[in-house]
Amino acid sequence: MRRLASSLIAASGLALLAACSGGGYGFSSNLGTSSQTPSFIMFQNGSASVNDFFVNPTGNAPLLVSATAEKGTGAGATIIPDQVFTWSAAYAPAGTAYLKGASPNGSGTCGTPPSPPFPINSLLQQGPGGAAYPLYNGAYTQLQAQPPPSSGPVGSYPNYTALAAQIFVGPPMTPAAASPFAPTTPILPSPATTGNYCIRLVATHSSGVIGTVVVVVGEAP
Repeated sequence: MRRLASSLIAASGLALLAACSGGGYGFSSNLGTSSQTPSFIMFQNGSASVNDFFVNPTGNAPLLVSATAEKGTGAGATIIPDQVFTWSAAYAPAGTAYLKGASPNGSGTCGTPPSPPFPINSLLQQGPGGAAYPLYNGAYTQLQAQPPPSSGPVGSYPNYTALAAQIFVGPPMTPAAASPFAPTTPILPSPATTGNYCIRLVATHSSGVIGTVVVVVGEAP
């Protein structure tokens, strides 16, 4: 499920990436110190107005996704501070429904995922540590460059392991056919101008509690 839809964050991916070098942003080698088990995990997209989760595959800015661990329900819910998560992603099946934010509001439906389903190599960090991500200068995927599915079973690729409270998400990219298999071009929806596909993004807390949010990849909400 998703409190989401169609906003691309900011005009400049570089500004967003620069912001993630400060405290509380980007990746951390330490888990939060709280022993509390969260009741649920909430997501925000970095926008002060509409909490949408939408990536334009031909745009110039990644989507910032932040997760918070919360304890309790309703008005009595409180944030457990300084928590980080292990992130993973999978393509959402065609027909998956998602909610749109206030501009516009309503609901939408995910289109057909890419075929073949190349690994989702677009959960991003700032600075070296994975494969350089060509669309955004200074951004790297959490995974090392992965071979295309034809060289091994789909789904056999390692999961994302970096711990973070926030990550950036870009459109997945087709890996090169030869070593080092670095990503080459964005995987566009089909048809590219009217369709979309979706990524189900999962944040896992150290307690085992998980939260999911659907990120739409397309030219329009």
